[in-house]
Amino acid sequence: MSKRNSLATIALAIGCVVVFFACGNEATAQDVFFRRGDANEDGKMDLSDAVFVVERLFVVQEPIVCSDSADATDDGLVDVTDVIKITAYLFLGFEPPPPPFSECGLDPTEDGLSCDAFAPCNSEEPACVDETAVEALVGEIDFKDGLVICLPAGGAAVPVEGFEIEICPEDEAPAECGDTGEPGCPIEILGATAIADFEEGRIGFRVEGRVEDLPISMDAFIPTTCTLTMHSAEGEDVPFNFEIVVPLEIEENDEGHREIVGIGEAVIENPDIEVTAGGGLLCGLF
Repeated sequence: MSKRNSLATIALAIGCVVVFFACGNEATAQDVFFRRGDANEDGKMDLSDAVFVVERLFVVQEPIVCSDSADATDDGLVDVTDVIKITAYLFLGFEPPPPPFSECGLDPTEDGLSCDAFAPCNSEEPACVDETAVEALVGEIDFKDGLVICLPAGGAAVPVEGFEIEICPEDEAPAECGDTGEPGCPIEILGATAIADFEEGRIGFRVEGRVEDLPISMDAFIPTTCTLTMHSAEGEDVPFNFEIVVPLEIEENDEGHREIVGIGEAVIENPDIEVTAGGGLLCGLF
């Protein structure tokens, strides 16, 4: 199996991770209801919100009416970390933005940002939530100690050249994965760096991570179980990395300003992933 196919397999597995639920919190930091992450106020958080924030940071000099909604990390700033937060949640299954996220609510954090108006939440009322659940969701992703994403045991099977590969089979998966307490296989995300190249018309982020002893079973003429370690081509102690890039269609308007008029499909680029496999004879295919 090629290294690119290995990357596609792991990207597929990451995409299957269950995303956590977040909800609004009743607070008094400001008086306008909004949804965090819905920067363009279209009623949902998607890739267009990341593009909206990037445009306001680098392309157009227009104020954000509800800057709290664009502050996806709730750190009191609107910057590239908010773009990373939104895209990491959408494409990698990272934790959602802090509340209010899935429901309209007030900002629980005192900071220098404001929300003058937020049309999708005009008719909403405050929602009471469990404070313990809110505390568990508040905060940015801390990459210093690594972020562990757990692939569910028996969660993914991929047909490859006449046979089937099962990622993290139930009978080989660790009994407990990370903090979930459930069977699964860990993937450690060590960092994410924003990409914003408007000359080439692309935004996205570069991800670094590590996978050790990931069990893979092959249903071939000789049933085989392998363990995979994924790392950089620079060495087994160097994290693997790749880029998730979204192409942008940029045109110059009548006023001479460049505008983003179209968004392409997200693609994986520049993968630096080597696979070291242990196990039976067929494991050499990796």
